Amino acid sequence: MTRDLIVDVLVTGGVAAELVCCLGVLAMRSAIDRLHYAGAAATLGPALVAAAVCVREGLVSSQGLNSLLIAVLLAFGSAAVAGATARLIRFRQQRGLESTPAERERA
Repeated sequence: MTRDLIVDVLVTGGVAAELVCCLGVLAMRSAIDRLHYAGAAATLGPALVAAAVCVREGLVSSQGLNSLLIAVLLAFGSAAVAGATARLIRFRQQRGLESTPAERERA
């Protein structure tokens, strides 16, 4: 009974995290802000769902290990893609990757 409750809470949290991230992507105006929400969608939600699978099926089961592997690959893969996308956005907006004089003064 308590295990089912924990699984339900984790899955609900994962779905809620995905919904918040989707709403954030829709609500934000700049591409960088949208990118932050998209990156969070690929880390928080899958991690909670993977935790729910591990609670229900066991950590050392095939399903538990597969869910953890998928969550880790999503987290690292999305970070790499988000970093590359952010660099491309900056390159297109400023015609290069060098910092502007205003950014150099702040640093």
